Amino acid sequence: MANLYGLDAAGNAAYVKATGAGTNGDPFVVNHDLISSEIKSAFVSASGNVDVVTAVSGSKLRVTAMTITSLSGCTVKIQTGGTADRTPPFHLGANGNLTQANPLGLFESVTSEKLNAVVSGSTIYTVMLSYREVLT
Repeated sequence: MANLYGLDAAGNAAYVKATGAGTNGDPFVVNHDLISSEIKSAFVSASGNVDVVTAVSGSKLRVTAMTITSLSGCTVKIQTGGTADRTPPFHLGANGNLTQANPLGLFESVTSEKLNAVVSGSTIYTVMLSYREVLT
């Protein structure tokens, strides 16, 4: 990771981190120093409540994209730490799906807590998340 110094959009001095070697084949990808450049993904398929992303000590898990599918009608919601709702219960019909995305983030976990899915009933469903680990 390279440390770069320059000006931000407002003309203020800025410190940013970048990945890459700065070559044509591996250019720098620049991100603000508070936002991880690493987008990760998690995928689970289950018929009951399940952990989707394990906790990362000292970090929040900021979800930027989410897809949920269901074989039968049910509700699915995402929680942090197994107790606090981060989404409402999404009502899915048989063979239903939900897709949401926001590059700034849809929701995030509490610091050092996992993200888990809670389903009504015992249908087979799938949750796929794209997320960043954000240091706190």
